[in-house]
Amino acid sequence: MQSKPATWLIHIALATIVVGACVTHFFGEQGEVHVRADQATSLTANHSTLTLFLWDFQIVNDADGNPVDFISELRLLDRGAKSKEQGLKVDEGIVRMNKPLKYHGFRFCQSDYDSDQLGVVFTYNYDPIGIGITYTGYVLLLIAMIAFFFQKRSYFRALVKKQHTWLLVGLGLSAIVLAFIMTKVVTPKPPLQPVLQTPLLGIHVSVIMLAYTLLAVMMINGILGLCIPAKREQIMTLSQILLYPALFCLTAGIFIGAVWANMSWGRYWGWDPKETWALITMLVYALLLHFPWLKNKLPITKQKSQIIYHIFCVVDFALVLFTYFGVSYLLGGLHSYA
Repeated sequence: MQSKPATWLIHIALATIVVGACVTHFFGEQGEVHVRADQATSLTANHSTLTLFLWDFQIVNDADGNPVDFISELRLLDRGAKSKEQGLKVDEGIVRMNKPLKYHGFRFCQSDYDSDQLGVVFTYNYDPIGIGITYTGYVLLLIAMIAFFFQKRSYFRALVKKQHTWLLVGLGLSAIVLAFIMTKVVTPKPPLQPVLQTPLLGIHVSVIMLAYTLLAVMMINGILGLCIPAKREQIMTLSQILLYPALFCLTAGIFIGAVWANMSWGRYWGWDPKETWALITMLVYALLLHFPWLKNKLPITKQKSQIIYHIFCVVDFALVLFTYFGVSYLLGGLHSYA
């Protein structure tokens, strides 16, 4: 661990995220609750009972009359909490899109509203431990991925030394420019749905597009590596270098989306088709990241391993295309606007 602390920290962070997800699954509580302005609604969870009153609901529109936010003002009565006078304590809270209400370990998020605007549907969860563990894993993973590129005596550093610096800088800048252009093209245009009214939209899409751009370059390299045997090893080295920032950006983009989902829907993972296939894509490319270790375990020649690597780069990109295009048109889900 002393020689490669960042690499070990990445695995520790991923294990922490899995532990957090398991705690959420087995011990967290979540669901939906429908609250109307003309009646009190009781919610029983975590061995306690909350009574909810919808005090006010507003739809905030822009200058063109398009909704940009939903605001619900609640009165909450926790029958287990007492005031100083030992009476029942009524609290106030506001729920907005992408701004959940936190109350005694519960989190309430906007989900839907009645046509007469006198009732609102909230998603709620009670999961203070699982979310805390999972977010700790996210922070550790971000630190580890950044630290990885400064880690000495790593396989990545050895690969970089084989390539010309100007080539790597040129490729990196080109990928960033192309990703920026792609982000402008694929980002939903105004008027945006209220759930998209957040700075996380631009960050999430930009990071994912940068990952896809780098993976596209790897796919092109794969074709070139199969067609130009004399340059096969050099092209493979370049693809291996690009794989690290590509996979890290894809991973970061997925977890940025998870944080956003937790703010909007009250859960950071819902097995939506786009989420699921993005995770599959990440795991498949993670296997490719371990290819140097795998090839040493297999009885294949150096030339065959290079061919296999280039084939993987070409074939794996089909997952990227399906995740972005196929899921949106065939499977739908919450990301159908993307």
